[in-house]
Amino acid sequence: EEEEEEEDEEDEEEEDEEDEKEAEEMEDQASVDSDNDTSNSDMSQNKPKQASKFDKLPIKIVEKDDLFVVDRSDKLGRVQEFNSGLLHWQIGGGDITEHIQMHFETKPIIPPRTRACFPSSPRKERKRKDTEGNDACLIEKHSEKSITATIDDVLSARPGALPEDSNSRLSSEVEAGKFPFVIHQGKSHKNIKLLEDEPKSHDELPLCTVADWQDSLAKRCICVSNIIRSLSFVPGNDVEMSKHPGLVLILGKLILLHHEHPERKRAPQTYEKEEEDKGVACSKDEWWWDCLEILRENALVTLANISGQLDLSVYPESICLPILDGLLHWMVCPSAESQDPFPTVGPNIALSPQRLVLETLCKLSIQDSNVDLILATPPFSRQEKLYATMVRYVGDRKTPVCREMAMVLLSNLAQGDTVAARAIAVQKGSIGNLISFLEDGVTMAQFQQNQHNVIHMQLPPLEPPSVDMMCRAARALLAMAKVEENHSEFLLHEGRLLDISISTVLNSAVASVICDVLFHIGEL
Repeated sequence: EEEEEEEDEEDEEEEDEEDEKEAEEMEDQASVDSDNDTSNSDMSQNKPKQASKFDKLPIKIVEKDDLFVVDRSDKLGRVQEFNSGLLHWQIGGGDITEHIQMHFETKPIIPPRTRACFPSSPRKERKRKDTEGNDACLIEKHSEKSITATIDDVLSARPGALPEDSNSRLSSEVEAGKFPFVIHQGKSHKNIKLLEDEPKSHDELPLCTVADWQDSLAKRCICVSNIIRSLSFVPGNDVEMSKHPGLVLILGKLILLHHEHPERKRAPQTYEKEEEDKGVACSKDEWWWDCLEILRENALVTLANISGQLDLSVYPESICLPILDGLLHWMVCPSAESQDPFPTVGPNIALSPQRLVLETLCKLSIQDSNVDLILATPPFSRQEKLYATMVRYVGDRKTPVCREMAMVLLSNLAQGDTVAARAIAVQKGSIGNLISFLEDGVTMAQFQQNQHNVIHMQLPPLEPPSVDMMCRAARALLAMAKVEENHSEFLLHEGRLLDISISTVLNSAVASVICDVLFHIGEL
């Protein structure tokens, strides 16, 4: 009986142990289930809702025996339809790929028309060779002494502006005050090749058919040009864009692309009406005119934005010369295209190619290396026209922005070379306009000091030029005063300079430069 009791106790203990183990296992299983439930709930909250069967990962790659790619080039450019899921949209995909253009439209090739050639007689062949030889001789004679100029050059050119004047036999007549283009009145007046003021432009006709590939090419060029123009407005991009030689090269080519002044016709004046072209459709070879105007505008805007960081001295002549030649041409071009606002701007905006070029040259002239390149760009007659244009802008009080930009450019050029300082000084009204700029700044500063005038003033207050602009104007006068030949140009303006120097509202830095000017012109 005792043994049976012991066995019963052992069985009870084993049953208790088993019950405890089962309870522990149940508790562990419950904790695991609760953890799985919480993790599943978190994953369900974090995981995005599946939109299609294509969102299931991982992707299984199935290898095929056929390694050759199927040619699907005929299906390029077509709308491709497929089921897109949420994951596809998250990585930047879309429903269709119509916006991706893989190739240009096919350009039709039209075979040229050929004419049948018939053998000519020996007499006609000999006559044709004689005439060609005579024409070649005439062309060589005229090309040696021919001068290319517009009618504006003939009317406004100063004596000695052309390099041919120094070697002329009649140099005494030039010094007497005659135009440089009249020096060979008896013989070589026909060698002057006069150009029209207005360049060759697009004649808009009622009918203008453009092929699909032409329209597509124009749109893509404009699109890329707009992207580059927009990137140039972002601060910091001008540093990187000015270092790219390919971009600078393309911008230089676009400035004067197809901008040509035709030769002025020398036909006798008649009152008969010229026969007009009866065509109703534009030429198929000149479909790019409208696109070219937009590309040139974007190129000038881009250059104006990056010119503050553009150092042209690091580039070869093939890159920097087209840019400088184009900018200087637009600055002195007498055509309406250069002075009128762009056709794409609003009615109240006076943004013209000449103003954009003025801003570009103003920013370029901040660096001394660019000033040297501007002064070295031929011809010298165009440099003198540039100085005359800058002097005219400095004397124009209606456009203060252009006035100050012209002041910066004129000051930097005058300090860059003594020859430039001499050429600026002999321009009509150059010294007087610079002194007037200083006097206007002093007058506006005195007007602002009088509080009574400011309170009762009905017009908006005028801001005087900054101290930096006043210093630039004074330095331009100092650079011209250092040239001994210019002292006679200052004789009539000594009193005005003295009044400016003793003004109480003038900055001390500006006053010291004006005193240096008076010292140099007072030397005998």
